[in-house]
Order: sequence, then structure tokens, then C-alpha cells
Amino acid sequence: MRVTIILLFVFSAFSAFSEDLSRDYENVMDIYRQGDYPITREAAQNFLEVAKAKEDIFYMAKTYYLLGYVCSQTDDFGNAIIYYLEGARHAEISEREDLEGSLIAIYKNLAVILGDYGHYELSHKFINEGLRVAGKRKDESQIIVLLNNRIHELLEEQKMDQALVQIDSLLNNFQVSEQRRIVMTNKIGVAYSSLGENRKALEYYGKVIAAGPEISPETYALSVQNAGTIHLDEKEYDKAISFYLKAYEFNIDKGFILKELRTLEKMGQTYSELGDYDQALHYYQKAIDLIEDGHQTPTSYEIFREVSKVYSTLGAYETALEYGRQYSEHLEQFIAQQKEIEELDKKYNIQLLTDRYFDLLAANTEKQETERMAKFGIAGSSLFFLALLLIVLYRNHRVKREIENQLKSIELLSEV
Repeated sequence: MRVTIILLFVFSAFSAFSEDLSRDYENVMDIYRQGDYPITREAAQNFLEVAKAKEDIFYMAKTYYLLGYVCSQTDDFGNAIIYYLEGARHAEISEREDLEGSLIAIYKNLAVILGDYGHYELSHKFINEGLRVAGKRKDESQIIVLLNNRIHELLEEQKMDQALVQIDSLLNNFQVSEQRRIVMTNKIGVAYSSLGENRKALEYYGKVIAAGPEISPETYALSVQNAGTIHLDEKEYDKAISFYLKAYEFNIDKGFILKELRTLEKMGQTYSELGDYDQALHYYQKAIDLIEDGHQTPTSYEIFREVSKVYSTLGAYETALEYGRQYSEHLEQFIAQQKEIEELDKKYNIQLLTDRYFDLLAANTEKQETERMAKFGIAGSSLFFLALLLIVLYRNHRVKREIENQLKSIELLSEV
């Protein structure tokens, strides 16, 4: 009811074209804070039209940013990208310092979305833009966050050597929090693990575990499980089970459901490799229960295939076929989701959109530079002519003094 009342008030304010845009914008933000994204989107779109009519670039930029965020929270990533790009463009054109914080946030969010879509090159471009603005503001906290995002993208790209260089640079050149240092230590372990250097990976996971769960509980849970996976890869099953059980109990205690799901899958795999199929099925079934409750990761469908393999090994072929069928269904759902992503990419032509944005940004930068040079040219010309005038005046003064001195000399030397 309160949302409806506020929304009606906002619409009435829009229709009257209120002079106080700040108050109208705050009304939109009140709706946003209530967590109703569809109504927020509608209110923001209406407010945007008012801001456009008044040619208020500040509120246009802020509202595009809000709409981008709302769309991203409702999985409308195509429109999120469009709104974010418009918000960034208006913020850049305005050259307003009070929009730079929003501009950094937009660039961060664009980088995350594009990275998730596999557009890593574009993701790095927007991280660079965010670093440019954050550097201009000397905002070290935002620089650290952006560098952290870059490290994440490099790990996703499997560019482990570059990721390690970036982590080393971040830790040695910035005052990072203890929590951030712990997160980076786990990432170093991930990088070394992917490079096949398991002993080094265990060393860094061990540092996180030794620091305890208080500093960063989620990172602690990841490192415990990651250590278990190293031991599983090395066929050290007793050690793997020990770490997995520790991670499993910790995840339940903290309510980390998706981490719990991944750990259960790994425990099932470990017992399956040991040939302890009852225990394998026990943990696989716990994972399936979580999936059926609506909790799943992008690759959780693999569990159904593993269960099918176990039942096939046990000679329970009908049950194996049933789980094989469920695996196929979940795999088809996953493929359909990937096709949706591909279709979205084609529909909005994300590469073209972002390329056009950078073209516009470059054109705007060139225009601003030209305007600055033009201003400098006018001022420079004035200074040039003033300098000429001063030189002429000085020369005239010097000639006059020379003539006066010569006349004095004549007078002094004159015998008349």
C-alpha cells in the first residue's frame, strides 16, 4: 500500500513537472529502498523523462545508473548494459566531480556483467576506465576493488601467470585490509593449483586456514574445500575426506548452501573413487536434495550423471537409466540457458554497443581537448600580443633613455 501511495505521488509530481528534481529523485529512491524492482523501474523511467525534458544531465546520469542496477538485479542484463552505458556517457560528458563516484560504480558493474558473458577484453576495458576515474580522484579504496575485479577476470580467463603478477602488485603497492589479504591468498592458491603446482597451492590454502574463519568465513570455507580437492587430485583420499568433512560442517553452520552443495558433490566423488558406493550415494543424495530445493550451481547437473554411473556399477540398471534421464533433462536446461545468453548477446550486440560507447567517449574527449585548446588559443593569442606590446614599449623606453643619455653626454662635453 505504501509503495502505491508513494508511486502515485511521484507520478503526480512528474505530471506537474516539479521544479525540485532532487525531491522527486529521492521519492524514486524511497521506492527502490523497499526492494520492489519492477515498480522502481517504472518510477525511474517516468522520472527519467522529466530529467530529459529539463535537460538535467546530473539526474539523467543518476537515473540511468539506477535503471542499470535494477535491470541487472532482475536478470535483464541486455537493458542493464544499455542503461549503464548511457549513464556513463552522460557522466563523462558532464565532467561533474559529484558524478565520478557513480561513474566508477557503473564501470565496475559493466565489467562484471561483460566478464560473466565471456567478453573479457571488454571487461578489462571498463576496469581500465574505472581505474582512470578512481586514479583521478585518488580513491585508493576503489582502485583496490577494481584491481581485485581484474584479478577475478584473469582467473576466469585461466591467465594464471598474469593473475599472480596482479595479486603481487596489489599486495605490495596498496594498504589492503586483512580480509582482502586473506582473499588474495586463496586466489594465489587457486592460480598455483590451475598451473599444476599443487604443493604451492596447499601452502597458500594452509595460510588461509591457519588464519582462522573469523577474518573471512567464506574465504576460509573455500580454502578448506580447495585443500581437500588438491588431496583428491593426489589420490590422498583420507586427507581429502578430512578437509571435505571440515568444510561441510562449517558450511552448514554458516548457512553457505551453494558451498555445501559443492562439498557434497566432492565427497560423493571421493567415496566413489574409493569404491565405497553406499557412502558416495549418501552424499550425492544430500546434494540432490539441495538441488530439488532450488539450490544449484551452473554445473550441478553433473551429479545426476555421477549417480547414474554408481548405480550402473552396482548393476541397478533401471535406476541408472532414471538418473541418466534426469541428467539429460538438467543438461538440456543448462544448454537452453546458454542459448539464451547467446541470443541476448546477438539481440543487443553487446560488442557493437560497447565499441560505439568507446567511439563516443573518444569523440567527446577529443571535443573537450579541442575546446580547451581553443580557450588556450584565445588566451595564448592575447598573451602573445601583450608580450609584443610590452617588448615594443620596453624597446621604445630603452631608445628614449639612450637618447636622453646621449643628450646628457653632449651637454657635459659641450664647450659652449
